[in-house]
Amino acid sequence: MIDLKDFTSREKSMLIAPAGYGKTHTIAESLKHTVGRQLILTHTHAGVASIKEKLKKSDVSSAKYSIETITSFAQKYVFAFCKADEIPSQDDKRYYPYIISNATRLLRLKPVKKVITCTYTGLFVDEYQDCTIEHHNLVSCLSDVLPTRLLGDYLQGIFEFGRESLVDMNSADIMGSFLGNRFDLSEPWRWKNGNNEKLGSDLDTIRRMLLQKDSIDLRNYASIETIITKDFYKNNHTKILRLLTTEESILVIHPESARIEPRLKFIKSFNNTCRLIESIDHKDFYALSKRLDAITEESSMVLIMEICNKLFSTTGLNLWFNATGLKRKTLPSDKARVLPLMNMFNTLRNGISFKLIAEILREIQSLPGMKCYRKELFSTLCKALIAAEQDTTSVFESMVSKRNSIRRVGRKIYGRCIGTTLLTKGLEFETVIILNAQQFKCHKNFYVALSRACKKLILLSDSYILSPYKK
Repeated sequence: MIDLKDFTSREKSMLIAPAGYGKTHTIAESLKHTVGRQLILTHTHAGVASIKEKLKKSDVSSAKYSIETITSFAQKYVFAFCKADEIPSQDDKRYYPYIISNATRLLRLKPVKKVITCTYTGLFVDEYQDCTIEHHNLVSCLSDVLPTRLLGDYLQGIFEFGRESLVDMNSADIMGSFLGNRFDLSEPWRWKNGNNEKLGSDLDTIRRMLLQKDSIDLRNYASIETIITKDFYKNNHTKILRLLTTEESILVIHPESARIEPRLKFIKSFNNTCRLIESIDHKDFYALSKRLDAITEESSMVLIMEICNKLFSTTGLNLWFNATGLKRKTLPSDKARVLPLMNMFNTLRNGISFKLIAEILREIQSLPGMKCYRKELFSTLCKALIAAEQDTTSVFESMVSKRNSIRRVGRKIYGRCIGTTLLTKGLEFETVIILNAQQFKCHKNFYVALSRACKKLILLSDSYILSPYKK
């Protein structure tokens, strides 16, 4: 462990910590050496939840800190001081650059600086390797008025924000006095304490090889279970399904982040045994909300079925619906099951009610044989519909509010899940399965994938030799 008193007493300091080496624990312990309320910023809602959980376990009083994403923090000041009609819509690609650049401008103003210093006495910024130059400029403004500690790992800089360049944590020109006050963590705590110390040692060796951009021969690492396969759906279905039904903490990582379809295919192929981790700003959250805002009595059935096709299994829908709507059932039990739903649709044709649409979606989900493949999208959509009716706002506005709330308070992710490195960085699971490991073309993404496992790591690949580097 580093000298925490020294780390926190400097006006500007920086901590470099490989994955699993106790960075979040260091934040928790550092708060015991600070006074007043500390602002803790990170990039993801999962990161917010993870830090909150560690602070709670360390018995750190919530009065000593405020945690949120950088975007959520910036939003507060932009919403307070910028004209609403000048702020791009949240589903507009210009939205986030606007928020960060205008927040940075505001933080240079003396009245705003005064608000900051009256609210906080210090700053921690986690996952700093994922900061762009624009993020760095914002943090620099804060560091002019608050003692600031940056924490990160240059081998985990995997986020891309359009054409914006990520900050170089080794650059003296960019990092300035932070670089002169650098601290390092050296113990792989995630794999100690009875987890899998050999896995921690192997991952440390692989980390050094990745930094040198050497090829990785998986046969050299006994702690990692490697399965050579060209088609895991065909050749390894039984083993994967057994893991998904017996392990309580298991993460499946797919190498493709750009498209959601490969992960949905996996969920469908393995009988909905794991939960999809959704991106906080996936386009479907906003697109479906806007579609619902345009619903009419005449289009209600067609539009609700369009949404159901995004959420539920085709097989389940075909049991109860045809091209025109609800099927006419012959069995008395089936007739009784669809009657409430039929009455709801009839009521909706006489007048649109967002709350009723939410009730219809929940009733459809409860039908026998129905499987929901996108549980978070389904849940958030229903909540946004109900809130829109209660608050007399649009579904889109309610959805934006719901997603921003998650951005602020975080979201716990646990159990049996499938995601990508972008959605799971900062998280840990007892067992991790990496699919198509040979498809990783970025050594940083590959390292993030490997280091999510604290007990068991399984790689499915078509080769023992991996070179996860861009050609």
